Amino acid sequence: MAATTDEYKALVDIASQTGSERNAFGAADTAYVVVHANQVLGQGEVPGLTIEARETEDGIEAYIDVADGAQIEKQVHLCFGHLGKDGRQVITSHIRIGRNASAGFLSHCIFPNAVKLVHEMEGDITLAEGARFAYNEVHVHGKEGEIEVRPKTRVTLGDGALYSGDFSLVEGRVGDLEIDMDVDAFGAKSRVELTSKVYGKKDDSCLVRDVIQLRGPGSSALIKARTVLRDESSGKFLGMIDGAAPGARGHVDCTEVVQGQAQAEASPVVKVTHPEAEVTHEAAIGRIADDKIEGLMAKGLDEEEAVDVIVSGLLR
Repeated sequence: MAATTDEYKALVDIASQTGSERNAFGAADTAYVVVHANQVLGQGEVPGLTIEARETEDGIEAYIDVADGAQIEKQVHLCFGHLGKDGRQVITSHIRIGRNASAGFLSHCIFPNAVKLVHEMEGDITLAEGARFAYNEVHVHGKEGEIEVRPKTRVTLGDGALYSGDFSLVEGRVGDLEIDMDVDAFGAKSRVELTSKVYGKKDDSCLVRDVIQLRGPGSSALIKARTVLRDESSGKFLGMIDGAAPGARGHVDCTEVVQGQAQAEASPVVKVTHPEAEVTHEAAIGRIADDKIEGLMAKGLDEEEAVDVIVSGLLR
């Protein structure tokens, strides 16, 4: 299903600036969905992957299934956006990756004009035995928006499955962000990798909660968080791995950088409920060295531009 509305063109144009090729949307060999507010503007499937999306009162509910054994070669593009200044968008998704199947999704969440807007995501992701799935979520917000972002995701992994999740919100204002991620790695030798990158400014509020249970023998996990806070923004990070099976291994790695009057709090939690499990952690909160900022200012940048350049390197 192709679309040619102004909203479709605007969202695809922005998505193409954040990791997508513009011609990916609408291409016969690429699966995609484009949603504005509660309207499905376009979608396409490929062999081995089906999408059922229906519009709800304030968003959409989607079922995406990757068949057993399917290898989806090209990245699947999801574009959820709202071009208005206010409103509420609720995205409910159910994703299943079949046995020994593999796929990678790139989800664009685009709100360039938001002033008072709520974006909620409620997702469940199921990986069958031997499945491999990468889910990257990139947000684009306006410079003055006070958007509320509430992504909540539940993931389960079967034997030998691999889940890689990457969340990035470094363009525009964060607004009020609350990430809530729960992962149950019940499968033997399953693997989880979670990464979050957030850049808070002004009075932005950022809360990241990543919780992983390693219930499968030989399962493993890595939680990695990178947060930069400036001005009067604030951030809290909770990362917990529970090693609950023989041979389970996990590591939590959190780094937060604060500038100005910003405040940061990090709580890496390691928990072991099986004597043969091992979970480690590291956390650091610091600030950007003055000499780095001064060095860039000597090259003609003002202080804010210099900080942005350094931050872009930290959150790459």
